[in-house]
Amino acid sequence: MSKAELADLRHEEGYNCAQSVLSVFAEDHGMPLELALKLASPFGGGMRMAATCGALTGALMALGLACGFDEYNTANKTRADECTLELLRRWHAEIGPTDCKAILGYDVSDPIEKEKARAAGAFDAHCSSCIKQAVEMVSAMLAELA
Repeated sequence: MSKAELADLRHEEGYNCAQSVLSVFAEDHGMPLELALKLASPFGGGMRMAATCGALTGALMALGLACGFDEYNTANKTRADECTLELLRRWHAEIGPTDCKAILGYDVSDPIEKEKARAAGAFDAHCSSCIKQAVEMVSAMLAELA
């Protein structure tokens, strides 16, 4: 099973988009799965306010594990910034908007709108695709960095 398929399966099991994306990279970079799931849990539903897509925030956290720094110097910061900007460039090229509200077409921070989105199949139609694409983007970037 590919990382994208595993992330999609985790989403189907009930994990949010950020958890689903981060979780498939965590152990490869020294983070226990349980910690990744906890860390990413607040980021679903665009941080519960229909803001930045959870799949994107999960992807950024995954890149942080691979490209981030824990010792500040200009080279480390530049590398992290370049990884971030490249992921955002790819996201804009492949998906477009970064906000959950714009991607889904519903303000999922509003319980009524969230139910409308669920009834319309917006989560099934968009979240799975964003999760898979986010995982594929991060995987491609990590392969390019290797």
